[in-house]
Amino acid sequence: EVIDRFFTNPESLLVGEDRVLAILFSDIRGFTALTELMQADQMVATLNTYFSLMVDIIMARGGIVDKYMGDAVMAFFGAPVEHTDDALRAVLASLEMQEALGRFNARQLELGKPEFHIGIGINYGLVTVGNIGSEKKMDYTVIGDMVNLASRLENLTKIYKQEVIISESVYREISKALPCRLIDKVLVLGKTQAQRIFTVKKQLDERETQAWMVYHRGLKHYYRREFAEAAKDFRRVSKLTPGDVVSAMYFDRCESFLKSPPPAGWKGVHVLTEK
Repeated sequence: EVIDRFFTNPESLLVGEDRVLAILFSDIRGFTALTELMQADQMVATLNTYFSLMVDIIMARGGIVDKYMGDAVMAFFGAPVEHTDDALRAVLASLEMQEALGRFNARQLELGKPEFHIGIGINYGLVTVGNIGSEKKMDYTVIGDMVNLASRLENLTKIYKQEVIISESVYREISKALPCRLIDKVLVLGKTQAQRIFTVKKQLDERETQAWMVYHRGLKHYYRREFAEAAKDFRRVSKLTPGDVVSAMYFDRCESFLKSPPPAGWKGVHVLTEK
């Protein structure tokens, strides 16, 4: 009966429209290990405090929390109310979430509890948004390939050791407002076209400004297959900002390519074999 009713009047079960939105995924790193350090009631109370902080920031920037998935949060910006700067709102929310996490962790340490570390991925593009579900339970939510990519970007924060990773579509929307850094050209599992991925900060100090300038110069050498020159720049970045994971990664790649050059037609794309 439900199936018959759906095919005769599908709008009764699913009403949707295509919208350009910013989608944000956030996830707590090593959550399973954290649960082993705290009792169940403590973990629930701590998670509730953490989620309250994150949700307040998302909503203050005009975002909608779509769902919680265990320790993960999915949110979107641009529906039901659209703004001209939804991508920027999402990115600012992500940076403020990281700032709030610092305060949260300071309190955790005072209480003798473990710190949380999160990664955030943001994408911007066309999705389907609407009330999706059944007659008994419906949710206002978003679906589509752009949502899946946002989730993949969040996963990439683990690989590249970044707090926030944004897609190129987000970068185009915010690059004039905030300093951005190209992280890599990647081909994610299930995709046929490479994606440029970036990280972003609210502002850079003098040393970071110099380091990012040298880093991007190194990337130009790298994509031109000038690996010796690129390696010099990436080594300098590591001296300017010790512990910089991405510049160290590129330095290692340059050393490898100097010994065994990439094939003809190489475009600097890193193929990922995991989601």
